Amino acid sequence: MNIRDRAAELATLRATGWTDAALGRLIGYEGLLLGVLGAFGGAGLGLGGAAWLVGELPSALVSVAATVAAAGVLATCLAAIVPAALLRHLPTARLLAEE
Repeated sequence: MNIRDRAAELATLRATGWTDAALGRLIGYEGLLLGVLGAFGGAGLGLGGAAWLVGELPSALVSVAATVAAAGVLATCLAAIVPAALLRHLPTARLLAEE
């Protein structure tokens, strides 16, 4: 959805000399950053809530939260691969003409 909404911006970057590989890295890094912020932020808030309710954090809960956060980052990175691979199919000239 993000790629479709920003298609004109990405077409402008391509027209100014960005390669498909550079645009793919941009999308991949954005996915990685969103995954890290979301997964570890959510795990931290969840652990904070559990500590507030229970009063202490068992080490097993911390390790499970870290594992789930890492899996969330991996899932986000894998989900960013498909749009990054489809960037070369963006019609640059048509998008720039419409913009």
